[in-house]
Amino acid sequence: MAMTTGSERARATLAYLRRKITTGEWPVGSRIPIEPELAEQTGVGRSTVREAVRSLASIGMLETLPGRGTFVRSAAPTSTLLNEFLADFTLEEILSYRRALEIEAAQQAAIHRTEEDIAALERAAADEVGCTRCPVLGLASGTDDGAFDSTFHRLVFDSAKNRLLASLYAGINDQLRTPEHRGRLANVATGTEMERDHARVLDAIRRRDFIDAVHAMVNHVDHDVVIVNDQHEVVPPLTRTPEQQQRIDQAQEAQEVREAAEEQTRV
Repeated sequence: MAMTTGSERARATLAYLRRKITTGEWPVGSRIPIEPELAEQTGVGRSTVREAVRSLASIGMLETLPGRGTFVRSAAPTSTLLNEFLADFTLEEILSYRRALEIEAAQQAAIHRTEEDIAALERAAADEVGCTRCPVLGLASGTDDGAFDSTFHRLVFDSAKNRLLASLYAGINDQLRTPEHRGRLANVATGTEMERDHARVLDAIRRRDFIDAVHAMVNHVDHDVVIVNDQHEVVPPLTRTPEQQQRIDQAQEAQEVREAAEEQTRV
């Protein structure tokens, strides 16, 4: 076996624990295995496991309760300071920033993803087949703590291998869960559209095509989570001229034709 340094083992252990959380194998609220069990699973010393747990606790993903164990508190990094900072911005500004983060994450995921990432994304996409809406939203008027916590979306950020992107995204979603924002949000994509969009994003990331990944994510976030006014009318995320919208529609139609032709070739 190749020799590894202490820092490499520490990074690998941290990545192992984090993946257990981001994939949902360790659900939010669950207690993780005790330190000796984790040391045996990862093949490292207990001090290395302890440091990894401490690191994840420092970003809000884990919490250690004396006498009870260590529990999963968030599937993504959280920051109280970031949440307080975002509270000064409008919903329109927050949603626009979230859109930009998702597009950049898709691009970075196509460049940095691993085979393990692809397997996790495929499982998440399969799990969400049949949903009547993209799970990032939850019930706009309810108290669903899982809103804005889609495993597929979270794993795209995990595949991007950029901790700052993931932290900013988690902070944005925390803000969208607040009562003053939840009632103004809606999801206009059908279950079929959601499945199609996720399949396109996944396919581009699998092929390491960052250009297609960007285009696929742009199409998805355009109708993923949107703002509605008091008359329950959708407020477009971007103002476009009829000519610009026609170009977008033509590009989407061309993509659908290519996908249909590729499907026929595979059959």
